[in-house]
Parts: sequence; structure tokens; C-alpha cells
Amino acid sequence: MAPLHDAAVAFGRKGLESLCRLRSNNNTHLRSISSRVIVASNNIHVAKLNANLTRASAPLTHLPIITNHTRCYSSSTINFGTNQTESISNDQTITANKGGDKGIFAKIWDRYSFQGQQKRIILGERLFRSVQYRANDPRWYTEGRIPFEFRPRHAMTTMHIWFLHKRLLIDTVDPHLALLVQEELFDILWNDTRARIRAEGVNELTVNKHLKDVQQLTFLHLTHYDHAFQEFANDDGKRFEELAGAIWIHVLNRDEEAYNDQLKRLAAYVEYQYVNLMHGVPDEYFWEGRVPWGDIPVFTDMKDNDGKALDDPVTEVEGLESLPEPWVKTLTDAGSPYYWNTDTNTTSWKKPTL
Repeated sequence: MAPLHDAAVAFGRKGLESLCRLRSNNNTHLRSISSRVIVASNNIHVAKLNANLTRASAPLTHLPIITNHTRCYSSSTINFGTNQTESISNDQTITANKGGDKGIFAKIWDRYSFQGQQKRIILGERLFRSVQYRANDPRWYTEGRIPFEFRPRHAMTTMHIWFLHKRLLIDTVDPHLALLVQEELFDILWNDTRARIRAEGVNELTVNKHLKDVQQLTFLHLTHYDHAFQEFANDDGKRFEELAGAIWIHVLNRDEEAYNDQLKRLAAYVEYQYVNLMHGVPDEYFWEGRVPWGDIPVFTDMKDNDGKALDDPVTEVEGLESLPEPWVKTLTDAGSPYYWNTDTNTTSWKKPTL
């Protein structure tokens, strides 16, 4: 990989300070992107809790649970604010104390109760589908010239998972629930990874072995970002160069012909997105699973390592399908592809036509 000393100069302290200022102006700079979410239907619907979950003296068996067999959870929203957290579905309101004030019984309820599991599964699914939608944007693989292969695509997914992971670690709305959501988020990631491994056509007996290998690469990828932001928190140039190196290793798979210009733009995107998720996204948006990721880098005027303008961007990539809005491609647990209409919630085995 070519030296990136000029990259450090291009992204100095003033650049990072300008990114921090993006928090102001009511976040009008952010372009909201609706999160795609698949939430399994459930025949049991919990209505309302009428007891304070933090009272250690109140046994869990005293909490009344009313069931309703006519609803599903696909349209529920989660909203956390002020002194209490609240989850509102079609016909239910659930209240619980903020995570910082929770007692042992409230934490046990969050982890093991049906309602607590439902809450974190819904939020985890929403956050992951938001990541999936952004990481699978065709512009990364056409204009951005990132190889459309298993490892680069997985690296783009785990990059955005890392942003959410860092946001959940610093959460002050409900720190205990945030940790549970983080566990759920990674569980969903591994299930999705297993399906994508099967979609590659590997022998079923080797799926778990391949999954273990991918998990090891994933943790190396995530800790590389941690290292860059922790070790070089006060050195913008070193941090930027370290981020570029992480992207070259994990996203571009150590491609010796990678362009410096491409690395700079991807590293700047990581810097921007880190500030965006840590400081720019309001709590009420985040706890509803709505993540305004902002803009993808502009790749149209990239230059090669000799300073010459690159040819016209790639428009067709083998294996990359163009689908009409609002259809998206997804996989079953067995790795078989099908198509999902995010507006009507209908599915089809046949590819929808443009």
C-alpha cells in the first residue's frame, strides 16, 4: 500500500473539528434513511405492565400480563425519554425506569421476561436492517470500486456494526438495555453471516468452521478501529493513517493496486460516521432504530496513484442486482435468496422487474 502521509495532512485537526460542528443546526445536515426491518409475527401480544420494575420488594409474579391474540409486533415503535422509558405498539404502553436507576429485579426482567426479549429483538432487528441497507448500497461497489466479494461486503457490514456498537457503549438512556441490545445485534449478525456463508455454496459440514473464521476476522476488524481511535485520539494524522490501513486490510483485502484517493475517502467516511453516531444522532431516533447515516462519499472524480483521472465508474458488477424500490434481496437461514417489499411486507421467490 502506498504511503499515506498526504492523507494525514488532508484530514487534520481542523477537519475533525468541522465534523464535530455537524451536531448543531438540529441535525439538518443528515439525510434520514428509513431502516428496513424484518420482525417475525407473534400470536401473543403483551398489553401493559402496571407495576414499577425497580421495586425489589415486588415479586415478578405480581406483574400482570394481559395477552391479545389479534396483533403482531411488526409495527411497534420504541421511544425512550425523560425519566422513564416507553415502548408503544398498536395498543400497548410499556413503562420502565431508566437503566441507571434499575434494580436487580428490573435487570432480570429485561433479560429473561418475554416482554424484555421482545423489546430488544425488535430494536436489534431494526438497527441491523439499517446497517444492512447502508452496507449493501450499490454505490460502494460501482462508483466506490469496492470488490463485490464475500469478505469486502462482510467488512462493510461490520464497519457499520462497529459504529452502533460504540454508540451503545456510551448510551445514557438505558445502559443495561443497551448492553442487551448489543448482544442481540451481534447474534443477528452471526445468523445473517451463517446464511451468507451457505449462499456461497460451501459444504454444510464446514459452515460452522467458516463462521468461526469469519468471526475471528470480524473481531480483528473491529479492534483495529478501536485501536485507531484510542491510541491516536489526539493525533489526527496518525489516526487517519491507521484507519486507512484498517480499510486497506479488511475492506480492500490488502489489494496492492488500491488507490490512495479511494482510501482517503473511505477513511474520511469512518471519521465522519464515528462523530455522527456518537454525537449527531438524537437518542429518540436511535432508540426507535432510525439511524440517519448521512451521505456516502463521492467517488465520481477519483484519481489513480499517478494523479490521473480514473475511467468512468463501473456500472455493472457481477452478482449485484438492481431492484426497484422498495424491494430488497434477503436470504433464508438456508442461504436461499428471496425478495421482500418493505412497504407492503410481501415476499416473492421471483426477482421483481424494474
